Formats: sequence, C-alpha cells, structure tokens
Amino acid sequence: MAMKRDCTESIIVDIDNTLWDFASQLYDKLKDYGIPEKNEWKWDFWSEYVSDKIFYRVVNEIHVEQADGHAPFPEAGEFLASLKEEGFYIIIASHREKTSEDVTRHWLLKNKLAFDELHLSNDKSVLFDREPKAVIDDHPGLLQKASQKGIIATGLEYSWNANRGLQLFTNLNEVFLYLARCL
Repeated sequence: MAMKRDCTESIIVDIDNTLWDFASQLYDKLKDYGIPEKNEWKWDFWSEYVSDKIFYRVVNEIHVEQADGHAPFPEAGEFLASLKEEGFYIIIASHREKTSEDVTRHWLLKNKLAFDELHLSNDKSVLFDREPKAVIDDHPGLLQKASQKGIIATGLEYSWNANRGLQLFTNLNEVFLYLARCL
C-alpha cells in the first residue's frame, strides 16, 4: 500500500468464512439433514433442508464452540496484522448473537488476530455510515451493497458468492494484494 494511515480510516472484516472455515463446521452439523456438499451451496441453501429455528440454533452452537480449538485460516493473522501496520482501524463484524461476544473476543485474542473493535449484529451495513475504506466478507448481498455505496468490497470466493461480479479471491493474501492496488 502506498502510505501509512492515521488509524481513522477503517476496514470492516467478517469472521465466518473470511477468517476461519465456518462452512465446514456448518456442513458437519447439518449433513444429516441431507444438505449438499459446500461447493454446491447458494447463499440460502439451508432453507430447503432445515427450518430457520434449527439453522440458527446450529449457527449459534458453532459460534460458541469456536473457541474450543477451531483455528483461523493460516494467513488470517498476517492479513490483519498487515492491515494494522498500514494504519487501518479494523472493525471485526459478524452476524452473531450478542451472547457470543465474549467467546468471539476470546477466540480473536487467543489466535492473536489484530482488531480495534468487535461489532456483532444482524445488519453489518449500519457500519457503512462510518465510511469504511473496504469491506471484506463472503456475503454477496453485503458486498454488493458496499460496492453500491462506493466502498471497496472483496472477500474469499465460495459457491454462494461466485459469478456475481464481485472481486473475490482464493485466500486472504490475494485479498491483501487487491486492497494494496485499490487503496
């Protein structure tokens, strides 16, 4: 990146399927319901197989269990540390229940993942009013909304967000290189 920032410019970074492999955990817990393999998922794949109640119960279970040894992607620590070194204020944002805040914070700290703020809510787009420089996420709708607001929108490519005209990559090192060109 061209120059150091003064920590007033923020970047929003998702957790699930951005900093760690949430999808594998979800598949393991839902495969008995007949869900397809991860590479066949669309964004709302689960709605054909389980009720909202079951799906969100399982998602919340995974979030609580995350602290029990689920490691981040190998490049996640370096990715966040590099953003920090460039002077960005890092907002970790996730669609998680507020009740998982302590577990989530513990996981981030335990894995030495740099961040300045943790934001848990069902609507991460409320953070767009803070004019972040970029959003790194796997949610295609959120990335499209960010892009429409002129925010750099990128993340890791999966079957549920591919082929939508988004700038997506196979790992966080590639995401960082993309941000370096854009910022």
